[in-house]
Amino acid sequence: MQETEVLKRITEKYPTMSASQQRIADVILQDPETAAFFNVAQLAKQAGVSDSTVTRFSTFLGYTGFPALSQQLQAMVRLRLTTKERLERSQSIQHEDEASIFFSSLEDDVQNLKLMIHQLDAASLRRSADMLDRAEKIALVCSRSAVALGVFFEFYLNIFGKQPMVLTGEPRTMDVMNRFGPSDVVVGIGFSRYSRFTVDSLRYFKNLGVPTIAITDYASSPLSQYALETLYCPTGIASHMDSFVAPLALIQALLRCMAQHVSSEQMKNLEQMWEHLDVYFKPRNDKR
Repeated sequence: MQETEVLKRITEKYPTMSASQQRIADVILQDPETAAFFNVAQLAKQAGVSDSTVTRFSTFLGYTGFPALSQQLQAMVRLRLTTKERLERSQSIQHEDEASIFFSSLEDDVQNLKLMIHQLDAASLRRSADMLDRAEKIALVCSRSAVALGVFFEFYLNIFGKQPMVLTGEPRTMDVMNRFGPSDVVVGIGFSRYSRFTVDSLRYFKNLGVPTIAITDYASSPLSQYALETLYCPTGIASHMDSFVAPLALIQALLRCMAQHVSSEQMKNLEQMWEHLDVYFKPRNDKR
């Protein structure tokens, strides 16, 4: 089901909807850019229906549940919204107080995790982990806010004895891109709005014959067409910021798959080095 079909589907099914379902449809059709970032409770409140009615509405449209419907709406609107417009949309969603903003944010993240779990291809995750295990060198291509995910990924790949490198578009990282070949792996990390550097780099590495993995949000993501394996994780919340809760959980899952092949001798050597260099804080025993 293409993302751009969601409003057409709602419109076509509108005459056969119940009165409650039509109220939900009206909220979405009148302002899809805002409705796309509602959670279940917010959409239900806006339409004057129960949370369960929103869930039934989603399945009535042919989706597995509200998270899947929400993802399709977000995919439709996120590419055409600037950061400024996304901030304005998030501010238009009313909250009673700061506490409700906090809990609403957590609910959005839980929704993203549930959706990721529902759509995750476990076989693709395993193949991706195996590719990373076998790789001589690993390039982590990311830009702007996604660099935070790349740095986290790099830290633990180093712990595992790999040779990771974060490529951010900064000139010194671009100058080493031709050092990767078929025995290496490139991981592209990017979400809507997609960085040109990340997309162009993944295209470059694919043409070079380097195996590629994409960590991205939608099937329509431009990263997908240049990846041997694509791992999807939603990032949408009612904010000008992306939520990296689901992508971080996905990266941790990859690392945990890889950790099964890390020898105890490797970790023992690391611990000895950390102890020798006094890396970690130790509380003093004196009573001053």
